[in-house]
Amino acid sequence: MEQRDERRPVPLLRALGGMLASPGATFASFPARQPWFVPLLLFSLIGAVTQGLVAAVIAEALAAQAGDLSQQAGLPAGGTGSVVQFVRLVSLATGIVVGFSGPFFQVLVTAFVVWVLAMIVRQRLPFAQLFSLATYAYLPHVFGTLVFTLLVVSGAYDPMATPGAWPTSLRVLIPAGTGAFLAGLAQRIELFGLWSKVLLGIGLAAAARRASGWGIGVAVAGWLLLAVAGSALGSLVPGPGNWPAATGGAPGLGGGIPR
Repeated sequence: MEQRDERRPVPLLRALGGMLASPGATFASFPARQPWFVPLLLFSLIGAVTQGLVAAVIAEALAAQAGDLSQQAGLPAGGTGSVVQFVRLVSLATGIVVGFSGPFFQVLVTAFVVWVLAMIVRQRLPFAQLFSLATYAYLPHVFGTLVFTLLVVSGAYDPMATPGAWPTSLRVLIPAGTGAFLAGLAQRIELFGLWSKVLLGIGLAAAARRASGWGIGVAVAGWLLLAVAGSALGSLVPGPGNWPAATGGAPGLGGGIPR
């Protein structure tokens, strides 16, 4: 372990490229304190931009719905315009903030759960080291975000038809009447997310000097724990799918994106 601590940090571009070309060898070359701030900041900036673009599309749909509701409530034209503008700004700001902060919180929660599971199986690793591994293993989520944004902006995918679900998740194949728990679980079974967990498992195995199967097993167990807990909590919260449809809207959250 001391030998690894004495190694110099792997440069950012080589580390990210290694996640694609040779993750096992790349993780094995990481020192115990591989820097994580710059890659996480990069992921957060990409998240802010992509979520901002998606939020701009969703904001137009929500603004149209808010305008219809305001008119039905008898608000004057000036009041309706103010409500529509407010909804646009709030939706856009929320998307940017969530996109920027999302990577940090996801990495933090993932690292904490894996840290606890590693201690349960009697494998002690510094939390800072696991946080760094989880940061680099987050890279597939960035690719997924880019794909999702491209599909939404191009109009190929309606994010309001299945709120919160990526087109690469099992959720898009589940019938609309499926129970909230199963739907939430299917939403978390997602291609880029599973890729990320495999990467994390490889990194965990390299850090613990164990077989890759062991690390992937721990990472998948952590993902399953979070997926089940998140789906159970999500099933207790009613979704906003009963909003009235916007004029010309496609089926979905409040009628989906107006065509």
